[in-house]
Amino acid sequence: MPSITIMAKAITNSRPIQARWFCVRMAASVVAMFAGLSGALADGSAFSSQLAFPGAQGFGAGAIGWRGGDVVAVTTLDDRGPGSLRACAENRGEARVCIFTVSGTISLATPIYLGANLYVAGQTAPGDGVQIRNAASTHTPLILKNVTDVVVRFLKIRPGPSKTPSPTVDAVTVENARRIYLGNLSMGFATDETFNIHVSNATAADITLADSLLALSLDRSTHPKGKHSKGALICSDEGSDNACGRITLLRNLFAHHRDRNPDIKATSIGPVEVINNVFYNPISQFGEFYDLLGETRIAYVGNVALTGPSTIWRTPEAVQVFNWNDATDVALMVRDNIASTANGCRKRNTRVLDREAKRSQIPDTDITLTTPALPSDQVLETVLARAGDQILPNRQPDALDARVLDDVRHCTGAVIDRVDQVGGWPDLRIAPAITDSDGDGFPDDWEAQTPGLDPAEPDDPWQPAHSGGTSNLELWLAQLAGDGT
Repeated sequence: MPSITIMAKAITNSRPIQARWFCVRMAASVVAMFAGLSGALADGSAFSSQLAFPGAQGFGAGAIGWRGGDVVAVTTLDDRGPGSLRACAENRGEARVCIFTVSGTISLATPIYLGANLYVAGQTAPGDGVQIRNAASTHTPLILKNVTDVVVRFLKIRPGPSKTPSPTVDAVTVENARRIYLGNLSMGFATDETFNIHVSNATAADITLADSLLALSLDRSTHPKGKHSKGALICSDEGSDNACGRITLLRNLFAHHRDRNPDIKATSIGPVEVINNVFYNPISQFGEFYDLLGETRIAYVGNVALTGPSTIWRTPEAVQVFNWNDATDVALMVRDNIASTANGCRKRNTRVLDREAKRSQIPDTDITLTTPALPSDQVLETVLARAGDQILPNRQPDALDARVLDDVRHCTGAVIDRVDQVGGWPDLRIAPAITDSDGDGFPDDWEAQTPGLDPAEPDDPWQPAHSGGTSNLELWLAQLAGDGT
């Protein structure tokens, strides 16, 4: 293994402190706690027995290329420069973990292109965490393009309208990427789709989006096509020889989008799983599944689709299938879903499947899920309790997320055109900066209560914390995220 460089700033004074260098061998037991949790992918290939973190699920759970890398502290909310998120995340593919000693809003002039072998650990930020928005940028804030092994957790990504018309303002875009895990993100105020997986003359596969909140995309805003409030677009494409699949959408909340809740295409490399999500208050459509890219296999299991105040009276089905290519088909495995009206709204007749979706059904044993599904009657409260950038009891949903969660519970809210219709970007609670006296990346208070660590002596983050083999760093990240170690 390479030597470990830990770069962090002490927050007790204004001068950056360069921590000492460590040259260590990463013990083979570091990942022992992740072993034995394997399964089989639907295409028969081996699913990694090493998980990105305890409880990682879905096709992207094997995103582990960042292990053994540098630990770099984000110490400023500036767009760029030393200590910025950009300086850490645009890492040229070198294994790296980005931790945060500050909280607040980062305003971007240009997108941040995340590098490969990266873990952006938003759970380490104090206070209400970190919110990312656009300033002068006319593009998606966070872009994962041509990369592998990336984990991004516990951030708020809310770009807002571009200064000039732009067709490329998602919250997060994943393009030609593999082994990606995105979890507990709060995404909103996009003017294109909120979340996009794209493929261009390449492959996009082994991706998980889990426990995230996608809400309040802007409808009549700065997209050149006009009305464009969209949820998620899975496997959009350009060029040829594309492969896209082995994608998991798990326990996410979609709220207040015109349509694309979600839109899905795929190819024969593997299925797209839509498991235990909540879809609330579209205008015109919930899920739209197409065969235009290739043979599309979709598992739609344990989801809840709820109409709301913005939904047209000709109620859309939860799933609409469009078999438009004579050479390919959508194959749809459906089990235990709910289509209904949110509590507090006038009841209406809703259905899970449209006519073409019923014709596209395959036996519910034909696709093997990567993770067990909750019963659909448990999904609503489970998703509301964990979706977005919340880590109870330490980090509550901010004002915007709390508003969306309340909308789902009481059938309120609407698709919006402008951010000021919901009070704009929240002012995040700014907590005292984290103190790391010895510059090893770990807060003093955590080291003081952790056996074997010393807040006055730099410690090796990859040293196993105990006989179980988990490294000090992974133990700390998992504890902060509530991963159940």
